[in-house]
Formats: sequence, C-alpha cells, structure tokens
Amino acid sequence: MSAYSRINEENNKIHNNEVIEFLTPELCEDAGIIVIDIDDGILNLGAMNLDYIKVKKTIDTIENQFNLEVRLKQITSLEWETWFENTHSTSVETIQKNSIPKEIDQNNRVVEPEDQSNSQVTIISDDFNYSDNEYRDNIESDNNDALIDDDNDEALIRLAQANIGDESELDNDILFGEELTDSNDPVIAGVASILSKCFTLKSSDIHAEPLEDRLRIRYRVDGVLKEAFAFPKSHVNPIISRIKIMSKLDISEKRLPQDGRIRCLLRGRKSDFRVSTLPGRWGEKVVLRALESDNSVLNLKKLITEKKELDLINNMSKSPYGIVIVVGPTGSGKSTTLYSMLSALNKPGVNISTVEDPVEYTLDGIHQVQVIREKGLDFSRALRSLMRQDPDIILVGETRDKETAQAAMEAALTGHMVFTTLHANDTATAITRLAEMEIPPYLIGASIIGVVAQRLVRKVCNSCTELKKINAKEYPLAVNHGVVKARFVNKNNKSCPFCNGTGYKGRVGIYEVMKVNETIRELIMNQSNADDIRERAFDKTGRSLLAYGMNLVKNELTTIEEVERVCLLSETDGDEL
Repeated sequence: MSAYSRINEENNKIHNNEVIEFLTPELCEDAGIIVIDIDDGILNLGAMNLDYIKVKKTIDTIENQFNLEVRLKQITSLEWETWFENTHSTSVETIQKNSIPKEIDQNNRVVEPEDQSNSQVTIISDDFNYSDNEYRDNIESDNNDALIDDDNDEALIRLAQANIGDESELDNDILFGEELTDSNDPVIAGVASILSKCFTLKSSDIHAEPLEDRLRIRYRVDGVLKEAFAFPKSHVNPIISRIKIMSKLDISEKRLPQDGRIRCLLRGRKSDFRVSTLPGRWGEKVVLRALESDNSVLNLKKLITEKKELDLINNMSKSPYGIVIVVGPTGSGKSTTLYSMLSALNKPGVNISTVEDPVEYTLDGIHQVQVIREKGLDFSRALRSLMRQDPDIILVGETRDKETAQAAMEAALTGHMVFTTLHANDTATAITRLAEMEIPPYLIGASIIGVVAQRLVRKVCNSCTELKKINAKEYPLAVNHGVVKARFVNKNNKSCPFCNGTGYKGRVGIYEVMKVNETIRELIMNQSNADDIRERAFDKTGRSLLAYGMNLVKNELTTIEEVERVCLLSETDGDEL
C-alpha cells in the first residue's frame, strides 16, 4: 500500500469516527435510527418507528457537514435491540462488526443474513431506487385480494420521505404580504393601511360605509364604534372593489350580499378578516371582522375572572356526553369561549370536529368544516355527515333552525359531547328558544348539560378614573348587590394617554352559568316559561349576569354604567333605577 493510500485511509477513519461520534446512541434512539455501516463515502442507516422530522434533520446535517451519502432502510425490532446492546464503543471498527445484527431462527440458532443488495429498498436522500424484483412485486400487487403485510413499515418510510404534490395547492386562501402598504397604487396601499390600523387601535371590526357625500371608515374599539376618517365620494367604488378583490368576491355583483375572507401579513403576523357586503342607498357597505389568530388567548382562566363560574364551565365541558350551549349577542365572545373549551380538551386521543360559518380560529389537531350554503353544505347536512366520522367532541358554530338543533341533541344523546351557540338573551330564554324551534321537551331536558350566557363590558382605565363611595339613592341596584365603592369615569379628562380620554381600556367578560339539574329538567318537561326557569336556576349554584357584573364593579374592573348597559334587567330592576 502506498503512503498516499495509507494517509487517505487514515483520513477516512478519522472522518468516519467524527460521524460516529456525532451519531450518539442517544441521538439514534431519539430519532429511531441505528448505524449499519460506513463504506466508500456511504452511510447506511436502519430505521424502526422513526421520527421523520428528526431523521430528515440528521440526514441533512450529515450530508452537509460530513459530505456523506446517506441510505436508509427498514429494520426489525430484534435488529434494533441487538444494535443498542452491542454498541458500547463509538469506533468505526465496532460499528462495522455490528453492522447488520445476526438473525435468530426458531431453534435459537444464529443465522447469517443473506445478501440484501437486491432485496432491500434503498432510500438515497429523498429519492427512491427500486430493484427489479420490487418493481415486479409492485406491479403484481394490483390484485384486490392481495395480502397485506402489517409488519412491514418500509412503505411508510418511503411515503414519509416522498415529495408528493404541492402544499400550496391545498391552501386556497391568497396571502397578501406587507408589500401592499408600500405599493405605488394609492388604492392598494390605502386599503392595506385601513386593515393595518385595525391592529393599531386594537379594533374588532372595520366598517366601510358609503354615505351621500363621503365614504366613512369606522372601527369598533372595546365594543363601541368610532369614526376614524372619511374619503371623498369618488373613492367609494375603488376602495370597495379592492376589498372585494382581496376577499375573492364578485366585483360585478352589487345588488346582492356577499361573504368572503381576507388573509394578509400585517406587522409580521398572519391576519384574517371575515368580510360581509350589503347593498345600500349610496352603495355597498362592507364590514370586516378581525379574526384573532393568536391561540394564546384561548384560555378559560384568562377569560373568566370568577372561580365559581370557571369551575362550573370546566366541569360541564369534561362531561363524556351531552350538549353545552353558549348564548349572547353578536360580538359577545361566544366563539372565543367555545374554542377555549376545545383547546383544553384537544388531545391526540380525542377526535374533535367542528362545523362553522366561518372558521374563526385555526386549531392544530382539530378537523374544521366550513359551511358552504350555495353548494348545499349547511349546518344540518354537515353535522349528519360528521356523525359518520367517529367523532368524540363536536362543535356546531351556530344552532339556527330545527334540523340543526335536533341533530345536535340526538348526537349528544348517542355518546358525543356537543358544543354550540344560540341567539338568546340569557340562560333561561335559551331553553324556551329551543322550545320555539319545536324541539320536544324530553329531548331538551335529556341532552342539555348546561347553558352559558355572556356579555363583554369595557374595563376601566385606572389612570383616569376615580374610586368613590356610591350613593344608595342614585344606585340602589348596585347597593343591593353589595357594592359600596365603585370607579367612575372623569368625563372632563380628555387627555389620558392610555385610553385617549374614554376612561376605558380593554374588555372583560360577564358570565351566567346555569347547570341543568333535576329541578331545571322538571321545569323543562313541564314546558315552563323563561321567568319560572330563571327564578329557580340559581337556587344552588351559579348567579345571574347582573350579579356577576356587580361583582366586577366591586373588584374595580368596570363601572356600574357598563354593567347596566349590557345586562338584561327585569322590569322590577328597571323601576328601582
């Protein structure tokens, strides 16, 4: 052997030793691979129950850092265990001696492995090299009665590493980037700025409303609409058309309402808007609802400030079957509450499916169905099909008709957990609302676990509000609920930098939780009215929206005016005021 050959061989050993040192037993076990051998610049790896992402990362590192060709093949569990038992050294010689573990026959005798050069599938990086025998076998397996080898995971490895299709083809939503705000076209840049300002103001909705002499742009901040700016009448058609183009709506159709969705990249994060157009006297009005894409807000502990209501909702959501209904007006946070429940229940062992219009939050691990009414896919039809998908938990975005309500309740009675929303004023009227849909009382009483009613009130700004002792004559309702001191907005203060002089910053929820017990169930079966149900609803557990709101006042989170503004007050309460 020449000196050059010896030097080259020594360099290869040093190089290969570096590779073996990199492929520690801990790394191999974590990725689900073993080292078979290293020969002529080729590293052969064996895989069993591999973690594809970790394996792909490991292969890329080896190919780039050590300039080796990597080949991967399927191994048995015996080969896997034998390798880890025999590998106590990291030298190349040890690896090559233990390259392919010996197989053991039925008589516990060692059997030398056959030459596998033509019988094993070799995967080089992301490409496939099939032998002639395997190609012939694949052709012959076109028989419908062919046997299936459940123990052979080699095909799964090949499938995981294959480059099949284009991921972008699966995403039908057009993503508009931040370059829109830098566009030379004033309409494109202007509309992008209108959307971006929504996050500057922390707004939930954008209203683009044509009037007789202008186009008015308003933002809903903390539940209250505020006019931000206006454009000349000549800007109506270009701006409305641009929004319709971004949401993939028909710009030529101006006589019928349309619904769409915009996905864009604003301030470094993906932002979604639900778009609704409605023809009017002076043109089409467009309302955009900002859909929160940050799933960190989906936490019941962040939403519900009172432990009593939090515990009730957690207990109801963990029931093995039944239906939980969330009621409240539009924009009261019903979807956020429902998704927070699903987020807590979302585990690999649970099959969760939703039917929504539109899909507001995107949760990993949950199958979400978008209602398409023009194609005949409404809530009731989607729910019936979903029942054949082996679901454990079902979310129905909105119960608005008899068919959907009955299908949801029947699903709840057949061992499924169902969550849905309903338009009603409070928990008691939710029961009578279902009765108005002609749902049989026995079905309502047997399926419903509980009802949650909610509102959103503005939180006080501690920088510009005053804490005062309240006057019993002026606020008798608050005094009856134990409020002694409360915060009041200083209406003369218009210069607060935190709330722009409004006295409010952010919002907090008010919750009313009614758990359906035997007393409530008996009232339902007797077809009692909402007043009778409301009177008996909180005998043992829970409290009304008004009581919850007044507790927020005592905790200095909101004002008496805010609670009275959003809570449903009875005629007696109104007289007291």
